Amino acid sequence: MSTMTFRNRTRIALVLLLLLPLLLGPRTEASAGGSDGYRTKMLQLVNDVRDRNDRRLLRVDRKLSRYAIRHSRLMADAGYLFHTPDLASKLDGRNWSIGGENVGYASSLRAVMGGFMDSAPHRRNVLRRGYDHAAVGVVKAGGSFWVTTIFYG
Repeated sequence: MSTMTFRNRTRIALVLLLLLPLLLGPRTEASAGGSDGYRTKMLQLVNDVRDRNDRRLLRVDRKLSRYAIRHSRLMADAGYLFHTPDLASKLDGRNWSIGGENVGYASSLRAVMGGFMDSAPHRRNVLRRGYDHAAVGVVKAGGSFWVTTIFYG
């Protein structure tokens, strides 16, 4: 199988994985159980990619992560992805000049990370040199992990 065909099939599978929860209907179950462990795992996945690409590792912003968890829970309850309406207001009081946000969901945190890396704008956020902090919110609902990652520096 050619590389291009494999990549196309991989992308199609990823899109289907991301759409599956929407096709199954709205979610009423949304539990942040284990959210600290999920946050740690997701941040580790981000930092592993940053490390392999000679980028500074991100430090977690625990206070902003509480917001990120709430945002992930709202997305899970709604059954679709959406960005923070006014990200700058969430970064008030922090030392920052640039900020960005990735949101996604999939059946595993690795799949969410794979989706981020397969998307040019999300990949840019993961690898942006100016970032030094991240807030991470993960909610597991209906067999999917809903993730909000806010980057700033």
